[in-house]
Amino acid sequence: MGFYVAILFLTRIPFPQIELDEGKIASSLPFFPCAGAVIGGILSLMYILGQKVLPHEVVAGLIVVISIIITGGMHLDGFADTMDALFCYGDREKKLTVMKDSRIGAYGVIGIVSVILLKYVLVASLPKVYLIQSLIGFPVLSRWMMTFSIVFYPYIREKGLGKAFTSQKISAFIIASIATIIIMYIMLGLKSLIVIIGVFMAGLLFILYLTRQFGGMTGDTYGATNEFCEIIALLMFIILSYGIR
Repeated sequence: MGFYVAILFLTRIPFPQIELDEGKIASSLPFFPCAGAVIGGILSLMYILGQKVLPHEVVAGLIVVISIIITGGMHLDGFADTMDALFCYGDREKKLTVMKDSRIGAYGVIGIVSVILLKYVLVASLPKVYLIQSLIGFPVLSRWMMTFSIVFYPYIREKGLGKAFTSQKISAFIIASIATIIIMYIMLGLKSLIVIIGVFMAGLLFILYLTRQFGGMTGDTYGATNEFCEIIALLMFIILSYGIR
């Protein structure tokens, strides 16, 4: 049930819907990386089909667009709100108020455009040797880091979707980590450790920066963490492809 709820919660894939209360949402946390693998599997299938009839650059653009459609842009929206909050002038309370505002500001727009462009460039630059592994792996690793941020850092809103994940046990992160390591090892063997460690270190620094700015995590910063770690994961796959033989 937790795996199914994770797919319903993190994606807009049209599976039969069930009522998602806080208990069910909380139970989905260990399965976030597995939901990421489903997203990656869809992107890989789209690439396999698309590259038969379209240039590589066009397929890369479609991959980025489809990844946004699959998630409903949920994490991208959180990234935009986080950028607006980070770059506004004011104290912590002012930043949190700006983050909660449903209107998008200039920094949010810049953030969205930057993320989409970076993803396009990175996907278009992926060599074929690790391309399928990259498309499956980057959503897995980013949602694993979301799990890390949820388990180990406090949620500071009184309300919101992230409230369902408060008081999560470390076992949720352990299960998510085991799933992530297994998926990555099947695809890359021991080389997967290079990508996993790189994403974890960069993601940890980003999370520490966010918690220093806001005093904890929110639903928007969870989304920002996902987007940041997706970019880092794609970058690590490129480094693995070109820099390590």
